[in-house]
Amino acid sequence: MLPELWAATDREDWEDARRRLEADPDLLASRAGQMALGYVQAHAGDHAGAREVYGRLRQAHAGDPWEHVAVYQLGMVERLAGEHRAALDLFAQERALIGALPEAEQPFKRAVNGYELVVGHLALGEVNHARAALGEALADAHTADDPMTLGCLHRARGELAAQGGDGAGARAAYQESATFFREADADRAAAEVEARAALLEG
Repeated sequence: MLPELWAATDREDWEDARRRLEADPDLLASRAGQMALGYVQAHAGDHAGAREVYGRLRQAHAGDPWEHVAVYQLGMVERLAGEHRAALDLFAQERALIGALPEAEQPFKRAVNGYELVVGHLALGEVNHARAALGEALADAHTADDPMTLGCLHRARGELAAQGGDGAGARAAYQESATFFREADADRAAAEVEARAALLEG
């Protein structure tokens, strides 16, 4: 059921995804099912419902290594709700939790967290903070050798350059982002940033 569920989310068919979840009570009651429920609720605009789901998951896993995942999801909900300051606060909490994990696990998790910091600071117009977070996150993503995260971070680098009026820098960043997205088999994301790069040509 999970593959069909995530296929529905890829199509952004939130009603179908919710219907599939509710048709499988065992899945819905599981941690994976609750993670999916919160994701569907958040993207469908039910931010209060998603906060409740992920808040319960955080309470259930308080003090264990998985807690940071629930905190990340709570931050994602606030980002989708446009509450960027609240999102940044949650991502700061997550970063502290990541620091308690085994060292080998930290670079990838910090890179994903760092991407969210960049997005939040950019949304609030805090360009210097965004640039600092981007540099740290890129270093972690290269250490982790994760092409999907690198694609997201170079896309953010393009957005940062575009906001600063550096069209050539933005175009180069979007093209680099597309390369990493292709490596990660994220063709739709690659096509999107290639389209952004094309708009900056000339």
